[in-house]
Amino acid sequence: MSNHAYSHPNMSRLSAERAKLEISKTQDLLHKTLGVENRWFAPPSGDFNQKTVDIASSMGLQTVLWTVDTVDWRKPSPDAVVAKIAKNTEAGTLILMHPTAASSGALKGMIQSIRAKGLVLGTVSETLSSERVNTSAVE
Repeated sequence: MSNHAYSHPNMSRLSAERAKLEISKTQDLLHKTLGVENRWFAPPSGDFNQKTVDIASSMGLQTVLWTVDTVDWRKPSPDAVVAKIAKNTEAGTLILMHPTAASSGALKGMIQSIRAKGLVLGTVSETLSSERVNTSAVE
């Protein structure tokens, strides 16, 4: 589970106090509603600065971004989303998606295209874990 700030602000433009509030309000909501403790902070729109990273870190969160953006908020066709994912996904890819009709309609095709490459789907924590690296293949 990841924290994406409460009101989707540009984090680099916030005071330290407001940035802490955005993150803590979401942490509290995730804990109260879902009973989860999150580890990751994904800054809205990818907007952050060192202050943002430091604040998230002080709250026990690691800052993470995506490597491929579906740009689903622009309402592309599901086929266009699948094509983009099929072309740009490789081991370690983190895909940015939103709860949109485009991503929902593309989900099955995205999963099929990823698996067709011999890749395994995983969470952010699994993908970024050092345990996912096959050490016998590393020289």
